[in-house]
Amino acid sequence: MKKFLAALAMLAVFVTSSIALAAYEENIEDDANLGAVKKIAIAFPNYYKIEDAEPDIYDLVKDIYNAGRFTSSREIVSYEDVASAIRRDTGVDIHSLDVVEAEKVYNQNIGRYADTYVITTVTNNSKRPWLFFYLYNATDSKLMYTYSIQSNVLDKTAKDYGKAAEDFFKQLDETAKKNLSKEERRLLEEKQKAARIYKRHVEKVTYKTGKDKVDMVRKK
Repeated sequence: MKKFLAALAMLAVFVTSSIALAAYEENIEDDANLGAVKKIAIAFPNYYKIEDAEPDIYDLVKDIYNAGRFTSSREIVSYEDVASAIRRDTGVDIHSLDVVEAEKVYNQNIGRYADTYVITTVTNNSKRPWLFFYLYNATDSKLMYTYSIQSNVLDKTAKDYGKAAEDFFKQLDETAKKNLSKEERRLLEEKQKAARIYKRHVEKVTYKTGKDKVDMVRKK
């Protein structure tokens, strides 16, 4: 039986960078050990742009990657890095394949480069979008964790999609803490603190220079 946590939890923290009053749900599969997750790869999302304000699909992939890179305590691997590694190791360029075949090749090889991968599904055919994040084991493609978020103030924009992805990575860290030892929890919290400091530094650099934060700062 699946563990069902935080059903329709209300996030009522009103800060500039948060999605106010966002309802989220999360599911943890029975045999999933979220505390053991060390490296998360970004997979190609299930998404189709229908409004001008929404990001293109490749921009969404980058936004999800950056959300994890600036927020998560885990190592985050970009879709482009995985695609390059697959091309290097197998000679197959997944960018040249159709979506179904590219996903098949990605799943066959992702275990070499990460222990998990996340697929984002954006349901945007109604007034308010609903985002789902599915975390899979990279070894056998078994589902480990599901997070979904919807809000009356969540718009179909790159900014809000990116913020929803940040919320996913934050909640994943918080949920993983529950099954950790005291020492493991302390180490995870140190990593979270470092991620927050890094994000503030990136935002400060972007604000002062006006240059793209990804190009200006590299994660250490």
